[in-house]
Amino acid sequence: MRDELVEQLQARVAALEEALERRSRELRLIQQSVCAHDLESISRILAGLPPLSRRAYEPGLWRETTELTEADVEETLEGLWSSLSSHEGGTSP
Repeated sequence: MRDELVEQLQARVAALEEALERRSRELRLIQQSVCAHDLESISRILAGLPPLSRRAYEPGLWRETTELTEADVEETLEGLWSSLSSHEGGTSP
């Protein structure tokens, strides 16, 4: 009877180890396929927390670059000049 119980427990441990290995493979595939934001949201959901919001102004969703477009330059210069003129009473060149 004792040997039978040990065999049952060993079989159960082996099945649990196999399930854990399968789930680990699945999670590694998910990690490779989703963006960092989604991965964090998935982790939060599994922990019982609300997912992260998808607001455009969240720094985690920004793509940093040093590349400028014409629209960025003009808009930025106008903003800079208007902020100077409103604080110092000056005018843009």
